[in-house]
Amino acid sequence: YCTNPDCQAKKIKSFSLLVSRDALNIDGLSEATLEKFIASGFIHEYADIFHLEQHKEAIVEMEGFGQKSYDNLVEAIKNASHTTLPRVIYGLGITGIGLANAKMLCRAFKNDFGAMRRAEAEELIDVDGIGGVLADAWTAYFADEKNNRIVDHLLNELEIEAEQMETENQIFDGMTFVITGSVEQFANRKELQREIEARGGKATGSVTSKTTYLINNDTASNSSKNKKAKELGVPIISEEDFIKMLNQSVS
Repeated sequence: YCTNPDCQAKKIKSFSLLVSRDALNIDGLSEATLEKFIASGFIHEYADIFHLEQHKEAIVEMEGFGQKSYDNLVEAIKNASHTTLPRVIYGLGITGIGLANAKMLCRAFKNDFGAMRRAEAEELIDVDGIGGVLADAWTAYFADEKNNRIVDHLLNELEIEAEQMETENQIFDGMTFVITGSVEQFANRKELQREIEARGGKATGSVTSKTTYLINNDTASNSSKNKKAKELGVPIISEEDFIKMLNQSVS
């Protein structure tokens, strides 16, 4: 763990997180490419990613690049400028704040980023999934003037899509699910997770006393998560059971 705020390796990692699939999702900005751009002085802070056209000639001449690669990158960056608030928050790399936490914060604060960044630790702890450690990490991040300046510059480059705040069918509000094993009715576990979150619920990776349901198509298996759920009295349901719960909410 490096404590140097200006550490070059940390800087590259922070940019790498921002452009990753669950954040701004900029295809073509690999860690190696970012390292080259930073070393060449093209990128100093997040917003600079959206002004790489200023360095077009130099980029096209770079090893591994060319006109086509440059054009593809510019197009990917343009597409990435249209994004959602949870993706942006996750991409900032605030210690411990993953995409699921970011979504919970956006839901709790009704997508008001201004209110989120000004929030005191006590307000943040009231958000499901945000404990004292994460709340402290969040407030420390936004107590830093430099961080706020960098975030403001980034936001100026983005068009944040207004996500629909569900006002009905929030049947899983306050519920926490854990998904394990393979799925059959959904394309993958991510899709099932999105279904849960769209209806007010939260999906986490570990079974705890706060887990409402463990979803496992093999309800009778002796997996570690099944055992933990049984120990804690957490109901184990199949994907079919989950779909029945969805259908009941619609009917």
